[in-house]
Amino acid sequence: MLRHAIAPARAFAQIPNAILRHPRLSSDAKTLLNWQLSLPPGDRQCLSDTARRAGIGKCAFQNAKRQLRDEGYLHEWRTQTGGGRFVTVQLVSNAPLSTKEALAARDGLQPAPGGARLAEARPSDGTPAAGEPTGQAVGRQPQENTGKKTHQPASSAPERAAEVTTEPPHDQAEPAATNSGAQRSEESSTRLLDAEAFLHSLGRDDPRLSLPRHTARHLAPLAVAWLDTGLPRDQLRHALSQGLAGARSTVALLRWRLANALPDVPPPPPSGPRPRARLSGMRECRTRHTQPRLFTPAPGSDNDLCPDCRAAAAKAAGDGPEPLDAPGFAAFLSARAVKRTQGRAR
Repeated sequence: MLRHAIAPARAFAQIPNAILRHPRLSSDAKTLLNWQLSLPPGDRQCLSDTARRAGIGKCAFQNAKRQLRDEGYLHEWRTQTGGGRFVTVQLVSNAPLSTKEALAARDGLQPAPGGARLAEARPSDGTPAAGEPTGQAVGRQPQENTGKKTHQPASSAPERAAEVTTEPPHDQAEPAATNSGAQRSEESSTRLLDAEAFLHSLGRDDPRLSLPRHTARHLAPLAVAWLDTGLPRDQLRHALSQGLAGARSTVALLRWRLANALPDVPPPPPSGPRPRARLSGMRECRTRHTQPRLFTPAPGSDNDLCPDCRAAAAKAAGDGPEPLDAPGFAAFLSARAVKRTQGRAR
């Protein structure tokens, strides 16, 4: 693949590679996002105007907006102005933002990421969105009193509130219980953060598993159970990322696996005495073999030849006389002495 690119000297926009190569954003969604990020800071063009100028149809525009919202690149808020009309405030950013981060960027509580911009989508100049109150469209009030109670029974919330606000008796064990609860809460938060970081690490192995922040935060409670198995994380990543080639939605498949495909935990090793090793008591043959050969000698024997080598040595010796200290020669001498004794007795 050959590429020839000339860097423009003016009229260009800096678009992150993560947007251009995003696996879950369609071409229409990328067109809307890149178009918005290329506008000058003072431009208040809304997404619907961008879609109309880019030639994106209504259905494709709605799908593209949904994808941008799901991935955290678009946030919208519907507010009412002083004149009673409603406007939709849109925040577009070149990096995924959570709802809390988007609100902080909108209200100026923290600096917005590079390329973030606000726009207002105002209603059309047709029938006003607010006006004089009209009559009730359907339903009516009962004309006569039937004597039946039609309202819901009074809630016992005040009594429950009184029970909640009642000061508990002073007990020495209460601070300990409070500290224990705080410690459990802190441990739970730490485990959730660890699980969220583990889910983000899946995208480094497979770009199709690059999760936005709010999706990873939503799936973190399911991933905690996987981390609690104690299995190596490489093994867990392989179990979650394999077989994604034919999946229509990798996020949906990941969610199903986290909830229904928890791997089996291997049983703990036995705590009893360790079994005797198979090689215990074995000896290596002093003859050179292709591979070292081990054999088990007879108890009390100092023989350092394996059975095959002993058989080969006996065969090479042939039918020659046995050595004087051989067991067969001693038996022969004993038999001959007995025969001689019997002959003398006759």
